[in-house]
Amino acid sequence: MHSLKDFSAILTENAPLAPLTTFRIGGPARYLFEPENETQLRDVMAWLESAGVEYRILGGGSNVLVDDAGCPCAVLRLGGELAGISIDARRVAAGAGALLARLVAQCAGSGLSGAEGLAGIPGTVGGALVMNAGGRHGQIGALVRRVRVFDAGGARDLERTDIDFGYRRSSLAGALVVSAEFELQPFPEDAVTAAMRKVLVEKCRQQPLSAASAGCVFKNPPDGPPAGKLIEDAGLKGACVGGAKVSELHANYIVNAGSATAADVRGLIERIREAVFAQFGVDLGIEIELW
Repeated sequence: MHSLKDFSAILTENAPLAPLTTFRIGGPARYLFEPENETQLRDVMAWLESAGVEYRILGGGSNVLVDDAGCPCAVLRLGGELAGISIDARRVAAGAGALLARLVAQCAGSGLSGAEGLAGIPGTVGGALVMNAGGRHGQIGALVRRVRVFDAGGARDLERTDIDFGYRRSSLAGALVVSAEFELQPFPEDAVTAAMRKVLVEKCRQQPLSAASAGCVFKNPPDGPPAGKLIEDAGLKGACVGGAKVSELHANYIVNAGSATAADVRGLIERIREAVFAQFGVDLGIEIELW
């Protein structure tokens, strides 16, 4: 049985998490494991189970708000082989730790169409799969051929028909995604690259992509105006709680104006939900993960 000292090459204790999140907010993790292959991942998971330590997965840190007190459990961040990307004809294999932006760019550069609509979405492939990331230009679930997950029995492959993808959700929630295989369509490289750049330009014009945020905070209601429009119509663009501020560019974004705490963000979230419900009778669901 492994001990903590056996993981010294991939373990940091009391590890600061704020620098690993796009919000730049939050306290430390009790343990931060960064396995680089399935063998290391298996050993880490075995130790966590034997030690009775709970864990969370941190991808690109773009859809999460870490509490100011930090995370008392272990945090896993996949790298090395678990963040690689390879392309064979129209099939693309990607580790869960690979950045989604890199996947999109490599597909475009290889003349493969289908992923360009995901341009501008931060985070990793694993996180994107779990929440079925996407927008009006498409969702990642539509590209999936199979997904490899890790559980108590080890690694196993799920075919596309085994997975349920919906709006900002999938049946992969709660699973430890290791890698995935996608199938795209051959298309002229210059045309795919142009389409990718068009999506990026559009998003840069409409969303505060360069600000410290966690992306869209709220899910769009199933009926009626989207969350950003409701928040804007409630008069909350630019509203602040401490160092947390509703973006002036897109009201479904809360940005860290420089000194925000997790408590500030949570307070602003509640202020928004209360105002939108009071004015429009809509109970906004939260899209980001609250740690």
